[in-house]
This record gives sequence, C-alpha cells and structure tokens, in this order.
Amino acid sequence: MKKINFTWKLACLVLAGSLFSGCSDQDPPAPQTERSTTDEMYYANLFAGEILQNYYYWNKEVAGDLARLDPNTNTDPIKTVSEIRYHKENTLIDKWTMLTDDMKQFTENVGGVSTTFGYQPVVYRVSDSSNQCIAPVAFVYKDSPAAKAGLKRGDLIYQINGKELSTDNYQELFNSASITLSLATIDPSTKSLKPKGKPVQLTAVKMYENPVLHHCTFEFNGKKVGYLAYSSFDLKSIPELVEISKKFKSEGVQELILDLRYNGGGYVITENAMGSMYAPQAAVSSHEIFEKEDFNEEMTAYFKQHGKDNITRFQTEYNYPQEGLNISTKDANIGLKKIYGIITKNSASASEALLGGLMPYMDVELIGEQSHGKYCTGWMLSAKDAYDKVPPAIQEWGMYVMVSVYKNAADQTPCMPDGMVPNVKAEDDPMQPYQLGDENEAMLKVALTRAGKKYPDAPASRSGKTIMEELPTPQKANFGKRILLPPVL
Repeated sequence: MKKINFTWKLACLVLAGSLFSGCSDQDPPAPQTERSTTDEMYYANLFAGEILQNYYYWNKEVAGDLARLDPNTNTDPIKTVSEIRYHKENTLIDKWTMLTDDMKQFTENVGGVSTTFGYQPVVYRVSDSSNQCIAPVAFVYKDSPAAKAGLKRGDLIYQINGKELSTDNYQELFNSASITLSLATIDPSTKSLKPKGKPVQLTAVKMYENPVLHHCTFEFNGKKVGYLAYSSFDLKSIPELVEISKKFKSEGVQELILDLRYNGGGYVITENAMGSMYAPQAAVSSHEIFEKEDFNEEMTAYFKQHGKDNITRFQTEYNYPQEGLNISTKDANIGLKKIYGIITKNSASASEALLGGLMPYMDVELIGEQSHGKYCTGWMLSAKDAYDKVPPAIQEWGMYVMVSVYKNAADQTPCMPDGMVPNVKAEDDPMQPYQLGDENEAMLKVALTRAGKKYPDAPASRSGKTIMEELPTPQKANFGKRILLPPVL
C-alpha cells in the first residue's frame, strides 16, 4: 500500500484534471503493536491529520491541536476533528469541516440522491410550557412518497404513528423507514388543533430529489418577471435549468425572483452555469471574473508555482465527460435587469456565492431573512483520494474540509461573517395554505410587490407561527462539489 503525497496529488488533479495513481510518496507509518486504537481509528487519524495539515484554510491556527489526532491513542477522530476546527477565542468560526465514516452516503446526498419521504417539514413547539409540536410541510419533491400521498406545502402534521408530535419524537419525521402522519388545521387565535382527513402512510425510498421546485412567469405593469424556486445546486438539474432560462428568455422576462430559501448549496459548476445565464450578456461574453478563492499560504504558493490561478470566470461551455455533463448555456442568457433573491437562514454556500458573485454586475435585491453565512469553499476528499491502495479499515471514510474563502470580482464576500443581510425583511410562513409560486405566498408576495405588482388592500392573514419556537431539524448534506478539483462548496 503506497500513500499518495497530498500536495503532489493535488498537482495531478489541477494540471491533468483527473485523479491518477502514479503520484505516490511513501508507505504510511505501520501501526504500533502496543496501541489503544483499532486499525480503523489508526488510519482515520492519519488521514484526517494530513488533510488538515496540508489543505485546511486555517492550518496554521489549528497546528498545535493536530497532535490530538494521535493514531495510537485517539479512539474518536470524528469528534476530535469537530473539536479542533478553527475557533477564535470561544467563537466557532468553521462550522462545516467534518470527518465521516460513510463518504458514499454523503456524496449521494450531495448529488440529490437519498433515502427519503421526499418532503421537508418545519417543526415548531406549540408553547414553552409544553413539549407538544406541530410541523407544517414546507415543500414536497416531485414523484416522492409524500407527493404520491397527496402531501403539499401547508399541510400540518400533529401526530406520528398515532402519538402526539413532541420534542421527544419529532426526529422520526426525518429518520424513520416508514411512518403514519395525522394532519390537522389550526386556529391561530387559540392554537387549537382540529384533525383533518385520514392518516397518511409513507415509506421512505431511495430517490433523486429534483431541486427545481417550481418555475413560472408573472406579467404586470408592462413587464414580465420570472420565478424559480430551487432547493439544491446539483448537476442533474442543469439541463432543466437551461431550458427554464431559455423559456424565460423567449417570454421576454426582464427580472427574476430566485427563491433560494431552502437551498443549502451544491455543486460549484451548477452555480457557475446559473451565473452565466443570469449575469449581463456582456460580462459573460468577455469572460469577466465571477469568483475568486483565497487559500492557505502553502496552497497559494503551490498554485502560483504551477501557473494555476484562483479565479473562476464566466463561461458558457460545461463539458465534463467524467460526470456525464456536456451542456452549453450560450443561448440561455436571459438578459436580466434585476434579480430578487429570496433568502433565509437555510440559504447557504453556493446560494450565497451565486448572489454575491452577481452583485458587481447587476442589481441584486435580497428579500427575507439573514442567510446562513457559509463563506468557505470545501473539498470532499475520500480515502480513495489519499491512497493508491486504500487501507481496508477506512474504505468508506472521507473528509469535508474547508480550504478557502471565496470573494466576488469586487473582492467582497457579502455573506461573511454571519450571512447576507436582506434589503427587505420578509418571513417564510409554511403554515399558510399557499404553494411556492402562488402570488399570495408570503415571501413571493413581498418580492412581487418590490417588483411593482399591486395587491388589493386586505387584512393581513395570521398563522400563529410567529409565536412558536422553531426546533432544529436535519438539513440535507448538499454542500457540493467542484469538477476537476477535489469536491467543493
């Protein structure tokens, strides 16, 4: 078994555009006879330590802590990596670097494939004095078990398997193999629940979750405004995104409402493709700078030595046979004058980078809530990226490591340090019965109003959501992947 020298292997990746196994250095240290770790923990510690030492953006700041990844004594490298991620005093700066013993599942999630019911509930605790919860459905993926069962945005879950939804069991909404849901309606003034319809039975399946949730065109005041709700920057959706943009272009769309409220990121290549369709045509045609990356000192010196810059420019051709991708966006530039970006705390990574990357070139107005604030790009490196012959004990291991901070053409990172701040505040309200794309849906209504649409005066509707505590829920691991380099964002 020969170990890949990480820096030399990076040269192979950058200069040749693919992995190849001839870049070996030396065998890793053999396990000691007397140690308190298994072979799996031994090699996992070595793997994590070298990645952090070579690639990690804050490698100098955590250098003194790397000794904690002692392969002979450390029995929990996953926890250790989480603990030594960069802090500034008592503030956790890097919230994303992680070591995993199931890289396949992580990668599948990034690609939009997971075992799922195909819906996204949002869970609220009814009151501080009760463990009782309710969970409105925020959206449903096409052709999913949830969609086939008739669930839709606004449906309110109040029981699981015949038991009251509570702080003790709400995780079953996300982690069960099968589940029976009971729905209800709610009186906002009294918060009383009234059962609705028959229980809904769901069985999780392994499926592709199409992130194109909805798209349509609105016309008012002599102009047309496009709307796209998009939940993850995956590769498979790029052809559909191109066709949507061509449709918007043919309809004469001048402004776009880009709804990224549930989008935690995705493939950088998808972000770039979308940028090429939404930016001014002149900027795309002249291949202006879309994004820059700032790496650690060693990586910066290495890129410079090998003539590789840290700049991504607008382009229109995306031909990556290793990913089955051969797409052109040259006829899909819409010619937009303005973008309204709908964001929430769930909008992260590529969502923030896309909006920030467009800001130097066009009017981008942010509507909603402060975004997540993931201003780092990360590479997903598996053990197979580290070794010619992977130690059997860590065949399934990998690491998602922050390697850079991204900037736009104006050398700004608008989501740094704590997220993008909206120009206009608006609140998501999945308890209201309006679907994504409905002109009366709360956040879209604000965006359309900003675009100039007039609504008749009417009393504001209430759902009661604002007086309830939202509970943390599992988020899809869709941070993404950069083609031709180790995976990213």
